[in-house]
Amino acid sequence: MFVFGDSYTTTSFNVTGAQPSHANPLGNPSFPGYTSSNGPNWVDFLTLHHNKTYMETVNLAYGGATVDSALVAPYLPTVLSVKEQIENQYLPLYADERKHYSWQSDNTLFASFIGINDVGNAYGETNASIIFADVWAEYAGLMERLYESGARNFLFLTVPPVNRSPLTKAAGASAEGLEAKTIVAWNANLTSMAAALQARHRDTTVFLFDFHRIFGRVLDAPCSFSQTCPYKNTTSYCTSYENGTPSWYTFLPECGVPVDEYFWLNSLHPTFRLHNMTAEQISELLTRGSTWSTPFPWS
Repeated sequence: MFVFGDSYTTTSFNVTGAQPSHANPLGNPSFPGYTSSNGPNWVDFLTLHHNKTYMETVNLAYGGATVDSALVAPYLPTVLSVKEQIENQYLPLYADERKHYSWQSDNTLFASFIGINDVGNAYGETNASIIFADVWAEYAGLMERLYESGARNFLFLTVPPVNRSPLTKAAGASAEGLEAKTIVAWNANLTSMAAALQARHRDTTVFLFDFHRIFGRVLDAPCSFSQTCPYKNTTSYCTSYENGTPSWYTFLPECGVPVDEYFWLNSLHPTFRLHNMTAEQISELLTRGSTWSTPFPWS
């Protein structure tokens, strides 16, 4: 599996470090890597736990990424956009020469989970519709580049309702409503792009996973899934936990409950239990062979 995305996805893989191998399917750094979940994230869980067969993963995702930094600026200029992940890392190192890692088209999955920062950084702009039109043209073009390099199996994740995050809620009801509307539009465009990719290239298999739906479901009812049932707090976070803790299960009295019983680690990122459930649900989608996880809330 090759993976592209942002902080919800990154494990801080370094292309100059150890590559995935039978002894170490994630390559580098040591499991679970440097994630935003205070533990393993969905890529970790999918690679090592919720898979029917052995799998190796090259995770090129980078925290803070947008599709293209020139269109929607990330929080720092050093952040690698999905465009840079593909053009500066994947294509020269893994596609064109394959000098780092050998793979085959028929048994390799290309996963892309992006949009949280595109939406979050641009939904309030007066020319947002123009910006997003350019973003979608770029995104579709990048997927074509992957196809031309040999990619035939694609997985896309929809943007979750981060309008319900402590970060957006602190900005007020107006911001929450506008971001929610923008997320719905983003996911509708993603659905269209995925369908068009499969229609244009009949030799592809395109999976679309509705992360938006299950994310919202857990926020509403944590026990909708066994892995997330321990969540006691789904609305706020404890500042003593927000930068990570020594253990996945650390308990500090001032926080009331252990860190893994908070849905939100900080103002934007969920803790590892959600990622575990997400990986299991993605595995079920891939296993049953149905390419669309439905129903979508905008259908």
